[in-house]
Amino acid sequence: MESCPECGAAQYDVSDDGLKVCTSCGHYEEQTILADHVEHYNDSSSRTVRNRKGWDLAGQSKEARDKRNMASMSTFINSVLTRLNNSGLSPRAQAIFAQAMAAGGYRWGRKAKLTAGACIAIALRESHKSDLLRDIAFLLDESRLSLARAFQSVVSLLNFSLSSTDPSVHLPALQTHLVSLIHPESASPLPSASTLPVDLLGTLTPLSLPAAVRTATSLAGIISAHAPPLPIMSLPTPPTACALFILALEAETRAPLPHVSELACSLGSRFGLSGNVVSSRYKVIYDLIEVWIRDVPWLDQFPQKNKGRSRPKLPKRAVVAKGIKDIIQFREEIWKKQFDGHRKIGLVIEPDPPGNSAENTSTSRYLAESSTSEAAEKQCLRNPIDTQSRCAKRHKITHGSTYEVCRFLLNPLSFPTTSFRGSSSSREYPSDGTETGEGGLDVSLATDLLTCPNEAEELFTSQGKDPPTRLQLLALSRGGSAPEDIPDEELFEQDELEGLFRSEEERNALMPLFELNWGVQSSPKDATPVLRRNEPICTEPKRGAKRINMEVLNSILEGGTGLPLSDVDWDNSEEDDNENKADQNRNRSDLFVEDISAYPISQPGRIGGSPIEEEVETIDDWRPLSPEDEFRRFGDTAGADRYEEEL
Repeated sequence: MESCPECGAAQYDVSDDGLKVCTSCGHYEEQTILADHVEHYNDSSSRTVRNRKGWDLAGQSKEARDKRNMASMSTFINSVLTRLNNSGLSPRAQAIFAQAMAAGGYRWGRKAKLTAGACIAIALRESHKSDLLRDIAFLLDESRLSLARAFQSVVSLLNFSLSSTDPSVHLPALQTHLVSLIHPESASPLPSASTLPVDLLGTLTPLSLPAAVRTATSLAGIISAHAPPLPIMSLPTPPTACALFILALEAETRAPLPHVSELACSLGSRFGLSGNVVSSRYKVIYDLIEVWIRDVPWLDQFPQKNKGRSRPKLPKRAVVAKGIKDIIQFREEIWKKQFDGHRKIGLVIEPDPPGNSAENTSTSRYLAESSTSEAAEKQCLRNPIDTQSRCAKRHKITHGSTYEVCRFLLNPLSFPTTSFRGSSSSREYPSDGTETGEGGLDVSLATDLLTCPNEAEELFTSQGKDPPTRLQLLALSRGGSAPEDIPDEELFEQDELEGLFRSEEERNALMPLFELNWGVQSSPKDATPVLRRNEPICTEPKRGAKRINMEVLNSILEGGTGLPLSDVDWDNSEEDDNENKADQNRNRSDLFVEDISAYPISQPGRIGGSPIEEEVETIDDWRPLSPEDEFRRFGDTAGADRYEEEL
């Protein structure tokens, strides 16, 4: 046993962590523990705050952003339903929104905003109320068409089966059915008479049915948006749509329709309804409109005789028919004032950064697990950056090889370089217009065009080019233009080559012109014109003898010798470097001497000598020429005096 190095005691207390402690003096020593494996240090604390894109600070993660956006959207949904007097449907709308975001994987932004509006409409439809798409679109600051598309998308995504509470959905079918009743010949090829009375047909034929449909749609919107909800909204919608359509037809004529019961029976047959059901629904809506007319300030009331103790001057149906469009206008003004007086609901959400498609799955998983009942306590204003932060528009992807092939097929001659890749018979055209295949065959682009299908002639003609020649057509049919493919005899048709030569009359007519240019041809050898070669001009001056024999020159000038100039011995002591130039100079000097030797040179004093002597002029000392009198200015005599003084 080891003893303590401090006090020498042998009492050690070994602790659990491997330390030896002396019980006498308190000295401790570390104990080395050997292990048969290596434990690596794993520091994963930094991974929670750092990733490959940077540091994850508190509140900047995707989960935190999604949680804040969900809280803001819950507040927004609650505010919209409160404006619509249906705040009790807020939890259901929030639950539908969470399911839609999780199932569709929508991004936070305008798409999430439209999805929230669609979820509100679905919650209203499930409670057998009007979806109020127009009011929701106004509060969301979006178009009704965009909201309707989002509504259909969410319904099909979540597989909802909703019954429509809006009677206006049946109006297009009623319009088509009424057209078939008015014009039965358009519905069936066999001629058949209309089942409607004649006077009713005469009233309905000139009416504008699309205008009547718009009037009925406006009446349906007024009835659906009425607060509190009317009892008629809990009834089936097809009879209500038929009654509204009849009232809209009376509003277009501004008078009661004859035979209303028969018209109600005909329209009800489209949905399998009896005429009594449609007539009862017509009376209910008729009474409502009669009450609403009393609230319109500019409409005439029911004037009565004798202060209400007799019947009114106009029947109620006529008053209702004339006042329907005024009621629609009056209710529209009330709706605008009601919504314009309130500020639109603001929404603040943090949109997803562009390009984070990999995080959509985590977003959907988080939205599915998050609670939808949590709502923020304060209402946030709308962020103006939300309308600008939209994902970038995708550019059209064009495939380079397909585009090049299309260009080459449309106009091959204007496409010098073409490359076809991705096929077994791929070919590449380099910049010099030649094709190099795997077998080493070099074929020009022109040959490739000549070997194209029979539409080549149409291609040349359509592009304004000359029609293909016989050689091109033969190369097209033979598959090449080599001599073994096309012999020389087949290059011309019969008597085609003879037609290229001039006739005898043309040759006789052109012969004088040829003789004028090249002279008369005396022999067949002279028939070939001699081409004149332009010799280069020698810029280096011709140099003759460098030294002259003065004795011979003096004897020539004095005329003492009778030797011809051809026998004169010129002293050419220095040899020229170029022998050809020396021979040329010698020939030229001999020619010159032979020309002037014919005239003997006599003495200068002889009279009547040779022509050379007659032209000899004796030159005295040099003096400048005197200006003539015609060039001398008046009074200028200094020039003549100056010349005399010099002499």
